[in-house]
Amino acid sequence: MLDCIVIGAGPGGLVCTKELLEQGVREVVCLEQASDVGGVFANTYDNLVLTSSTTISMFSDFWSGDGNQHKFWTKDEAVDYWKRYAKHFGVLERIRFNSKVVAVIPQESEGWQVQLASGDTLVSKRVALAIGNNAIPKYPAWKNLLTEVEYFHSKEYRNADKFVGKNVLAVGGGESGSDVALETSRVASNCWVSLRDTAGWLADRWRGKEAADAFVNRVIWGIPRNWGEFFSKVIHRARLIDKDPANKDFNAVNKIVVELNKKNKARNVVWGSFGTKTYSLPKAIVQHGCKVVGEIVKVEDGGKTLHTADGETLRNVDAVVFSTGYKNHVSFLPEELKETDPRSLYKHMFHPKYRDKLVWIGWARPNLGSQFPIMEMQARLFAMICTGERSLPAPAEMERVTCADRAAWLEQFDHNAHRVRSLVDYRIYLDDIASVIGCEPPLWKYLFLHPRIWRHMIFGGTQATQFRLQGPGNKESLAQEILLKIPPHSLAAPVFKALVISIVVEPLNYIFKALLPDTSALKPSKLKKQSPMTSNQNV
Repeated sequence: MLDCIVIGAGPGGLVCTKELLEQGVREVVCLEQASDVGGVFANTYDNLVLTSSTTISMFSDFWSGDGNQHKFWTKDEAVDYWKRYAKHFGVLERIRFNSKVVAVIPQESEGWQVQLASGDTLVSKRVALAIGNNAIPKYPAWKNLLTEVEYFHSKEYRNADKFVGKNVLAVGGGESGSDVALETSRVASNCWVSLRDTAGWLADRWRGKEAADAFVNRVIWGIPRNWGEFFSKVIHRARLIDKDPANKDFNAVNKIVVELNKKNKARNVVWGSFGTKTYSLPKAIVQHGCKVVGEIVKVEDGGKTLHTADGETLRNVDAVVFSTGYKNHVSFLPEELKETDPRSLYKHMFHPKYRDKLVWIGWARPNLGSQFPIMEMQARLFAMICTGERSLPAPAEMERVTCADRAAWLEQFDHNAHRVRSLVDYRIYLDDIASVIGCEPPLWKYLFLHPRIWRHMIFGGTQATQFRLQGPGNKESLAQEILLKIPPHSLAAPVFKALVISIVVEPLNYIFKALLPDTSALKPSKLKKQSPMTSNQNV
């Protein structure tokens, strides 16, 4: 019997297998249905570029390369990094490619029977699901009424070649939907984007020539979540202050970003939304005439005519692309587990009934930041539980903690937490898993003993290497070396100006207006200028 079967050789499966091996779990097999590593990322649209920089996306103990700190990987570059990572840590030889799992069946005694499409059967004490939750596309109900137009899900989308000269509706404004809208609007005759309410919280990849997420450090993450509305207004103001006189598109795009983000209905706004870390949608609007419309409420002519909630009528529609997310569904699991809600799992990982015998890796989607550090922290915790270095609480305590976590996420993200069941706060979740492992960054210690490294931890992008400085699985020397390569940032000039205006100037204006008498009544009223055609006509 194997110690663990890891299903999936995407980033989650690779880091999970690596952590198991590193913790001394030797009888490990990773099953991958494709012929190479990369998982769903390897089979996405042609021009995919990750929305988190290499600094944030890299695993904690495998440097992404000098000079790449502000780089954003293409999907091929990301897969190449994961392949090098897997080779470096001896993971590749543990992978069985072309091995599609068709059933995972609990054994009467213990463990699991894993059946493959080839007819082979494996038996293991534990199973790690590292396939993500991007397998089963989700559609709105009106999709079934589209009998006279082509329709696709973003899972199937590769490029916009088939939409040249056509009238295309893109549904959904997340990261995939925004990229689809931009590519399609470049070649389509007309392109619309249908949004139920907002496109999440729009954030650019870049700040000048630097990766913007490197700026989202522990100082920014330390802003209280219930200050989200105020902080969002500061960001709006910073966007409008940040102008380039030589680039009209840049200024127009920033204006559209602010307009779209102001429509965000989340109570905590930026802290209560899923991040859309790309400006593809506003660029499609400004540069290619793409138009945002409301939710589709009526379908006529088999989809040729579509009506929106805001009263628009879209005519002569040729194609619809749905970027409407995925179902939390794993077809090969037992019936009771096929549609497991991530919020019913302890730390979005462990089922209270099956405990450490079954784990979900990658079912926590960060609001901002990157999902890869989260996968790594989950893998580290699971590997330690497998070796007995850490243990899960009793089932009743697991349930209590899960309920408390669920309530906290629902409070922070309100309606977005109901829509995106895997949504978590990036920094809060990372620190939470670190506290369970016992590898929290030693911030106070480093402030006094290693102030230079502390500066990079506090003002550099929040990523996984910080959690290698102490505790189980620490690699302190390597972590120190990597952290010194991560660029620290102070507040960008537009944000600093916006903060000064919001915190100092506006309150002072309010105070002065309240203290000074209203002198408007003493001013002479202005006479309306009479038109030459009407003056003196009654004299």
